[in-house]
Amino acid sequence: MAERDDLIRFDIDGRVARLELHRPDRLNALNDDLRLALRDAFTVLEERPDVSVLMLSGAGRAFSAGADLRTSAYPPVEGDWVTRRHRTGTWQRLLEQLDRLPQVSVAALHGHVIGGGALLAGCCDLRIAADTTTLRIPELLIGMPLAWAGVPVLAREVGLAVTRDWVMTGRAVSADELLRTGFVTRLVTAADLDGAVAAIIDELLAVPPGPLAMTKAMTGAIGRTMPGMAAAWADADIQQWTFTEDEYRDAIRRHLHR
Repeated sequence: MAERDDLIRFDIDGRVARLELHRPDRLNALNDDLRLALRDAFTVLEERPDVSVLMLSGAGRAFSAGADLRTSAYPPVEGDWVTRRHRTGTWQRLLEQLDRLPQVSVAALHGHVIGGGALLAGCCDLRIAADTTTLRIPELLIGMPLAWAGVPVLAREVGLAVTRDWVMTGRAVSADELLRTGFVTRLVTAADLDGAVAAIIDELLAVPPGPLAMTKAMTGAIGRTMPGMAAAWADADIQQWTFTEDEYRDAIRRHLHR
């Protein structure tokens, strides 16, 4: 098992923090060790209001292929139902931590942006994508409702009608559609992505830190007060129920062996 420090690349340089998911051999699939590494980095950033910008990216051919279904984003947990329920809420709590960071968070997307990877990007303030990016929300196809506060987060970012389409069909969403629906606000060629990321960092750093921080806090608060966000309290219950169902286990087996 890889050490946590091997799963991300995290550094702070002046007012900019850069965090790269670093499981390129697994398309940056999300497992529990990666969650803990992200939690530790976010905890550092919570105490660094002098840092204005967080840039989040993925190494290799994809931003993130979503939950690692072979090793599981949720290791088996012994204990009573309350203990197991708490454990299934860990990723949702991580995304809430990202959402509340004092920094303006920018996701740089390329390649596959799948399931939990799409929600990780959805909890960032700004998103820029290469024209090779493809997003999918396949949870229903593997026998489970979308959790991690996914439905309200997507509805907040792209509206309820688009969220229904993406979540209920599980279809591939092109980079052009991501731009058209507002999930990303800038779309560039893959060759230009690094330059576009550098440009948006420069634009954010040109804003005085005080007004930038206040606007980040203001827009975050508005997003969290949207009615749908309050519904996510039951996500851990939904997931815990799902993991006990034969329908889910059969769908996972079909997905992994197709």
